[in-house]
Amino acid sequence: MQDDRTAQDATRLLVAFSTNHEEARIVSPEARMVSPFGMDRTFVPNWADAEQAGLDRVRRDDAMRWLVQQDMLERDEEAEKLLGKGEGFPDYDFGSVFRISDPGRELLEEVRERRQA
Repeated sequence: MQDDRTAQDATRLLVAFSTNHEEARIVSPEARMVSPFGMDRTFVPNWADAEQAGLDRVRRDDAMRWLVQQDMLERDEEAEKLLGKGEGFPDYDFGSVFRISDPGRELLEEVRERRQA
């Protein structure tokens, strides 16, 4: 039961990322070919994402871990190094800069299709 709830929380959090971070929005394959940076840009998760998904800190952390373990999100260590030189960025145990991976985009597409049905 916990795994189902975590997967549901993770899906809601991934949708929040795609909504709140312009660079994480779903774009068509044609648009990706024209502008390859759209889905591949990095973002820093913030509390607005968790709030939009209706998650407290524990459930947010569990959802983030699930997304990373399921390869829905991937860390961008190069961007983390650049951000690490700045101040005021959140510090997560599992990294602070992410990119939505292909499996994550597939999940977002499934969610979008379910909403349209």
